[in-house]
This record gives sequence, structure tokens and C-alpha cells, in this order.
Amino acid sequence: MRVMAHPLRMRILGSLRLDGPATSAILARRLDTDSGQTSHHLRLLARHGFVTEAPERGRGSHGRERWWKAAHASTTWDTGDAEATRAFERTARAVWDLAMDKFHREASHGRWSPQWYDAAASSERVIRTTAEGLERLREQIDRLIEEADNPGPDSETVIVVTHAYPRRAQK
Repeated sequence: MRVMAHPLRMRILGSLRLDGPATSAILARRLDTDSGQTSHHLRLLARHGFVTEAPERGRGSHGRERWWKAAHASTTWDTGDAEATRAFERTARAVWDLAMDKFHREASHGRWSPQWYDAAASSERVIRTTAEGLERLREQIDRLIEEADNPGPDSETVIVVTHAYPRRAQK
């Protein structure tokens, strides 16, 4: 978990998931960083099983390129380590905010159709439920997300982030 509590590592993994396999040089261009730093973080991510080599992409014209891909389609966590979880979630929120800001910047420059802009949303709902009810809700949301995954000619990549936490009333 602590490995993923670093913004660049989280962005690298996100880019490999969203944009596909890449070399450290490609990732450096995508993420506006340098390839040495990217290589270092890729090795750490690989050591902990978040990324793997993508030999199907080849080794490049000089036989030296090292291609990487995400090892899993998503990252979930339940470490039992509250401090590591908080660090990871802080980083995750910052990275998700960057992605949302990028969408709104692109939309303001007309890079997304009005239909896509209207379909995108952030919302908040407050409900009362039990721990079991919350778990059922998460399972239903996961099922709906899987059902909505519909690669087709007009489809785009969509980032879906969910949060569900209990909160006690403040007195």
C-alpha cells in the first residue's frame, strides 16, 4: 500500500491502465516527467506486483526498450494499516482530482461533445444503512459498473470513482 501512496507511481499505473502499455520514455512524455524517474518508479511498482513487463510489445529497434503494462484492471485495498490507507487515499484523491480537472479543461475547450459533458457527473448522497447494507450497495455498484462497460465504436474510457464511508453526526 505504501508503494502506491506516491503520486507519480499512481499516475504511472493509471496511465498504463487508461492509455495502454508503454516504455519509461513514453510514460515520461505522457506524464511530463523524465524517463529516469519513471524507470525507478516502474521498477518499484513491478517489485510489488502492480505492473509487469509487456514482452508482446517487443524490444524496440535496438532491442533495449522495456515495455510495461498494468498487472490488474483495478486496485482495491483493505490493509488493516490505517496510516497506509490514509496516505494512499490522500494520493488517490489528488490524482483523481487532476483527472477531473483535465476533463473540465478539455470540455471548456470544446474537446468533448455536450452529450459527454452532460453525462459526466459528480454527486453526493447521504443514506442510513448498516455495515451489511453498505457492503451490498458496493457489490451492486460494482455489478452496475461491469454491466456499463461496453466497448464499442462510440465508447470512450470513463473513470468511475466511488466512495462510501460511515459518518456519525456531530453534536
